[in-house]
Amino acid sequence: MSRRSFLQRSAAIALGAGLPTRARAVDTEQPAADADDHFHTIKTDDLSVVIGDNTSHGEHRAGYHGIWRITSAHNSQAVFVPRYSGLNLNHIAPTPENDQLEPRQSPVELKVDVPSRQVTLHQPETRTTHVESWLTYTASGPHHIDWTYRYKLHDPALFKSNFAGFYLASYLDQPENKAIYVLSPSCCRAIMWIQYCPPTHLKDAAITWENDPYDLEFGPHDFLSHVNRAPITYHVPLYFGRLGNMLLANMFEEPKGVTICYGMAGGGFVPDQSDRNPAWDFFLYTKDPASHPEGQWRGRLVYKPFAGRDDVLDEYQRFQDALGRKWARPKYGPLAQAGE
Repeated sequence: MSRRSFLQRSAAIALGAGLPTRARAVDTEQPAADADDHFHTIKTDDLSVVIGDNTSHGEHRAGYHGIWRITSAHNSQAVFVPRYSGLNLNHIAPTPENDQLEPRQSPVELKVDVPSRQVTLHQPETRTTHVESWLTYTASGPHHIDWTYRYKLHDPALFKSNFAGFYLASYLDQPENKAIYVLSPSCCRAIMWIQYCPPTHLKDAAITWENDPYDLEFGPHDFLSHVNRAPITYHVPLYFGRLGNMLLANMFEEPKGVTICYGMAGGGFVPDQSDRNPAWDFFLYTKDPASHPEGQWRGRLVYKPFAGRDDVLDEYQRFQDALGRKWARPKYGPLAQAGE
């Protein structure tokens, strides 16, 4: 398929038809071969998750790959803005001057492993920063999708700053409560949940780990939420939001190189233009690209009926257990003072 046809794939399918429940099956671990194979549905007991590349289809616009659509047996409303997506590789940093949305405009290959209920979005070496990447999504439980982001820098010398970073965006569809929640030590000298929703887009937006100096040398063309540090930090590498009666949580294996980002208006206007959709994003980065030309992060997306904040930590414990990692559940309340 030519690059021109790739980027201009027809969007003539009627909007009323919506997304199909299953794309035509492809051979295990093989690239999609034609226009019908640019998205695929994986299912769990509760979830139906459509994962696709950055071509257009129906309402979905070209330029956004990742989770096109996720719905639950407990709530049929779509989580992400239909024309965009969730967990979309939006941006590579430091940002090239003339190719600021490079991964959105570079071709993506969709590969399906049917027996494993796994979909991989492979982006070959991009045209400007020469980054190759793999976003893998795996059905791992009744309301769980495990994901892995893996990168390879084909020319680390192009990253002249002290880091290489990867910005993944999720555009939420009209949540009544636009805030995210993080467990933080930043208020009242205590470990407590903070509801975070800064009123200005891209300002005070990057919530870093409490032990991260975040001394990244951003370039003159870096412009997204990761550039503007928030006045709070996080204690546990996860965030969640409330979508009606549902919980949407994103969890990370460990905090190193993980910054939680909030975009108050990143998802565009709602239909009547009375509000804008938020973006619940994250930024992954590695210091010293020359020494780390390859790497990966692992995480888990949880979408289920909300059962309280303690249940969020229960889910994080199960995630750590599944990875074979030991994790000490934090205690709420005042931080211990020196000498105590």
